[in-house]
Amino acid sequence: MENTPAIEISDLWFSYGAARVLDKVNLTLPAGEFLAVLGPNGGGKSTLLKLLLGFVRPGGGSIRVLGRPAGQAGGRIGYLPQFTQVSASFPITVLGATLLGLVRPGIDCFRSLERRRREREAALHALSRVGLADLAGRRLSELSGGQRQRVFIARAIVSGPELLLLDEPTASVDGKSRQELMALLAELNRDMTIVMVSHDMSTVDGCVNSIACVNRTLHLHKDSRLTPRIFAEAMGMDLTAGCPVELFAHGPVPHRVVLSHDDPGCGDCGHAKNDDRSPE
Repeated sequence: MENTPAIEISDLWFSYGAARVLDKVNLTLPAGEFLAVLGPNGGGKSTLLKLLLGFVRPGGGSIRVLGRPAGQAGGRIGYLPQFTQVSASFPITVLGATLLGLVRPGIDCFRSLERRRREREAALHALSRVGLADLAGRRLSELSGGQRQRVFIARAIVSGPELLLLDEPTASVDGKSRQELMALLAELNRDMTIVMVSHDMSTVDGCVNSIACVNRTLHLHKDSRLTPRIFAEAMGMDLTAGCPVELFAHGPVPHRVVLSHDDPGCGDCGHAKNDDRSPE
C-alpha cells in the first residue's frame, strides 16, 4: 500500500436542503486501517460513505480518497451498499453476480475472449477469498443470507480494490454468519483498507483498528476497545443520564464488549468489571 492516506477529510460539511447533516468533519485515515463508523440513526454515517464515493458533493471543505478527489478513484474502491436484495425468480448465478463488480460505465459489452477469461479468473479468485468458489455455478437466490452477503463482498473486491467501503454488512445475517463475516473482513484487511458503517457494536470490539463516532460531527478513537464513553458517543446518549451500558447494552449487545465499567464517563453505576465474562 502507498504512504498516501486512504482518506483525507478537512472541515467538511454537508446539508440536505436546510438540514445540516455533517459539520466540521475532519479525518485522516492511513492506508491499511480497519475503521468502524458508529453513530445513531440519522447521524450521517451513510451520508459520509456517499461523500467518499462521490455520490454527493460536500457543501464545503475538502475530501480526498486514495490521493484523489472523491469519485475519481474508480476501480480502486470496492463498495457494499446496505440493501442488496435478489428476487428468487432472478436466474443470476453466484459467478455472474460476482462478475457484475467488473462492469464499468462506457466499457464495451463485446469484450475479447481473453478479457472475458481474465475476468472469470478474477471472479473465481474473489469467490475463493470469501470461501464460495465451489458454489460459483449455483443460483444466488438458493444461498443462505450469510452466503449471499459473502457473494456481495466478492463482487465488491473482484477488481482488487485498495479501499473497501461497507454499509451495514452484518445487518441481515444471523449471529453465526455475523461472526464469520467479521473474521473474513479481518482477513481482507491484510491487503486493503476497510471502512465499515455499523449499528451493531457487538461485531466491532477487537475486530477493527479504530472507531469513528459520527453524529453530525466526527470523533475518532484510535482504539478498538468499546468503552462506556464510546458507547454513549456512538448512540448519542447523555452520560449524565446513567451508565450507557444500562441504557443500551442490556439489549442485544453483551457486557463483554465493554472494556471496563471503571472507565471515565461511566459513573457510579454499581457494575463490577466483567470484560472477561461470557455474554449475559
